[in-house]
Amino acid sequence: MAKRKQGYYDRDQIKFQFDHSYFHNPQLHESVLLYQIGDVSCAAGFATGPHHQFCYEICYVVSGKGSFSTNGQTYAVQERDIYLNVPNEVHNGEADPTDPFRFFYIGFNFDDQAREGYSLAHIRELFDHVQHPVAVDRFDIEAPFVRLLDELHNLNEYSAIMINMYLHQIIVLAYRNFVEQQRHTLKSTSYVQMDAQKKTAYEVLQFIDGNLLHISELSKVAEELHYSYPYLSQIFKKEVGMTIKEYFDRKRFEQAIEWLKRGEMTITLIADRLRYQSIHTFSKAFRNKFGISPSEYQAFLRSRKK
Repeated sequence: MAKRKQGYYDRDQIKFQFDHSYFHNPQLHESVLLYQIGDVSCAAGFATGPHHQFCYEICYVVSGKGSFSTNGQTYAVQERDIYLNVPNEVHNGEADPTDPFRFFYIGFNFDDQAREGYSLAHIRELFDHVQHPVAVDRFDIEAPFVRLLDELHNLNEYSAIMINMYLHQIIVLAYRNFVEQQRHTLKSTSYVQMDAQKKTAYEVLQFIDGNLLHISELSKVAEELHYSYPYLSQIFKKEVGMTIKEYFDRKRFEQAIEWLKRGEMTITLIADRLRYQSIHTFSKAFRNKFGISPSEYQAFLRSRKK
C-alpha cells in the first residue's frame, strides 16, 4: 500500500510480494498518475504500522482475512472486499493470525491537468466522500488487477496501452462497486432507522424503480414527492453518490440491455417504452454510454450466439 511496502515491516511477515513503485517518477496514464502497484501475500503477524496516506489507494483482498484502518477506525476485510484510502488519511493494516490475507494494491492520484474527455472528476468526487471504505466486489475487479500485474511481468511493445486500459478499469470498477454499495445499503436499511435525508433518497430510488416506464421528465419525481428538484438532487447525490439523472439513465440502460438481449422488441419500441423522444435520441444516448449503437449491440449478440 502506498509508500510503505518497502521497509515498513519485516520480510518474514510476508510470503511473497510483487511491487512496482514509481514514487520518484510517477507514471502518467491520461488522467491518472500511477505511484505503485503490487501483490502481497501476508504471513501471520503482518502489520504495516500507521502511516500517512499521500495518494489514493485501492486494495483488493484476493484471499484470507485481516483488517485495515483509517484514522483509527478499524474495518475487518475478507476475500472479495475492496478497501479505499484517500489522501491525508492515517492508514494501517494487519493480517488475520490464522488466515492471513493476500491482497492487490494500487496507489495513484488524479491528474488535475487532464484534458477534457479524460477527466475522472466525478469518480474523484465520490472517492473523496465515501463514508464506508469497504465494498464487496460485484464487478470482478480482480480480473484487471491480474492482467495489469501480468503485463508488468511480461512487458511488450504494446504494454503501455494495456497498462493504461487495465489501470482505468480498476478505478472505474472500484467506483461502480462503491456506488452499488451505497445504493444497496440505502435499500437494505430499515426505513425507521434512516434519518430524514436518507429517507428522502430512498423514496426517490423506490419511485424511479417502480415507475421507470412512466417517467418522461425527472421534474415529475420531485412533484410526486413534494420537493423542489434542486433540493431533491442535492440530497440524492449526497446519499447515493450519483445524480438523479445518472441513476435514472442507469436504470433505463439496464432495462434496454435486458430487452435487447431478449430480442423480442424492436429498437423503436424499446425507445418508445423507455420514454425517449425518438429512436435517434435513444441510439445517440446508447452510443454515448457504451460506444456502440443498439443495432450494433444486437448484431454483436447474434454473432456471439452463432
